[in-house]
Amino acid sequence: MIVQVLWVCVFLLLLVAVLEIFWPAALNEGFTTAMIAVGESPFWSTHIPRRGDIGLDPAQEQGGYIRDPRYFADYVDIQNLGVKHDFCRMVQPSGGGDNDKFFACALGGTEGLSSVTFKTQSVKQGLRITRDDYMNMTSYKTLGYCRILKLNEFQTPFQAICTASTPSGFKESVMDVNDANPPDNINQLLRFFQGNVFWLRLIDDMVDYAQNLTILGASGIGVEEKPPKPAIARTLHFDGASQYLKIGDTPNLSFGNAVDLRYLRAVCFWVRFEEFTNNAKVFDFGNGAGKDNVFVGIIGRGNELPSQEPIRLGCVLNNTSTVPAKPSGAQPVDETTPQNLMETTSANVNDFECPKFEVYGETLPPVQPQAVPQFKATTADLLYEIWDSQQRKLHIQVPGAFPLQKWTHVTITTTNMDASRPTLTFYINGVLMQTEPDSWLPQNGSTTLNYIGKSNWADDTSDAANPDELFKGDLFDFRGYNTPMTATKVKETYQWGKDLLGLK
Repeated sequence: MIVQVLWVCVFLLLLVAVLEIFWPAALNEGFTTAMIAVGESPFWSTHIPRRGDIGLDPAQEQGGYIRDPRYFADYVDIQNLGVKHDFCRMVQPSGGGDNDKFFACALGGTEGLSSVTFKTQSVKQGLRITRDDYMNMTSYKTLGYCRILKLNEFQTPFQAICTASTPSGFKESVMDVNDANPPDNINQLLRFFQGNVFWLRLIDDMVDYAQNLTILGASGIGVEEKPPKPAIARTLHFDGASQYLKIGDTPNLSFGNAVDLRYLRAVCFWVRFEEFTNNAKVFDFGNGAGKDNVFVGIIGRGNELPSQEPIRLGCVLNNTSTVPAKPSGAQPVDETTPQNLMETTSANVNDFECPKFEVYGETLPPVQPQAVPQFKATTADLLYEIWDSQQRKLHIQVPGAFPLQKWTHVTITTTNMDASRPTLTFYINGVLMQTEPDSWLPQNGSTTLNYIGKSNWADDTSDAANPDELFKGDLFDFRGYNTPMTATKVKETYQWGKDLLGLK
């Protein structure tokens, strides 16, 4: 009897197992709403569901920990079950700092257990992190926590590195491997990093992603950081009154180490002029007014364009006349006749025909002088200059490069690594606009007054009646390279920024 009961139990267990695998809906009818049905496998979505207490909402975080939403946060398949039920994200203990951050995964099917057991070491324990992070399959055939890291200062300082996972967690640096097959967006960033010496993306922070610059902002200038990863870049706004950046590659904000202007081969940026302030500079790196400067700016307050309707011939402009004041020069004469003129002048009497009398009246002031409306510049020329000590060595203008209140992408790059007289090319919105052969490069790599949004001439104490003013507008994606940018890279950079700015 006992044996028969045991056989019945075994049969029932087998039946339940078969139903669970092949027909779970029949077995769980009436209870499926209590499960978190995610993924394509009904078996694993029932038995190893996503956790209900940890999820995409940053507020869904384990007590005692704070999530940093600037970094990767999504569902993946760490357990290699065929469904993405493991939620991975960057966290830190409540009250902790940036050095306490670590990457952890809340594994599916572990409801009620700690969600930070499966983790990496912390930053202060040696974990290196950047915002260019993601998860990808590693050469160990397991998912890894990957990011673009700066490894050295040589030919390829930026590489995609992954920390592989194991059944018990993420291994430390011993299992850090190069990502041989990064996703497309990471491959694109790696291309942008080649030769890069500074990169202010200005999407939702004011950080140099090349990790070389020290940045000081004046008058509270900054980029809104929360919430991170906006669909449209927030960009950096300058008020034109007191805001600008001072930068350098040393704590005292000078250039000459990682950023040496003698080896700077390309610079590019997005700019939007809200107003054409006088001689505004997008950037000015130098040692003062007219001392080792390298700058991009505009001339005056933009280009004066005829904003009034065409004026008919014969109208008097601005109440002025071409007749000189008496007694100087020829003056209008009294009314006379053609006959009198022929008798008193050298007119050809035989050829002259006079069908009727003509008179010349005395010139009188206009009854209502026509005033020329005050112009409002709609464009400004790009001005690029390089100074060697106190001598201006290069002066280049690109006419009408900047339209008022519209985003413009500018790239200035050499065509080769020539250290003496390289050819410079100027791209506007990804299109080659001007080529300057036998140009010039900076001769002094050490500069102490390196501004973004401010001119070194703004602090000039001379008696200039019309001094340079601060830039008023917006800046985005400001980069510098020690290698030339190809036309392909220029166009790719332009499209990348255009997408982030939401431009059509």
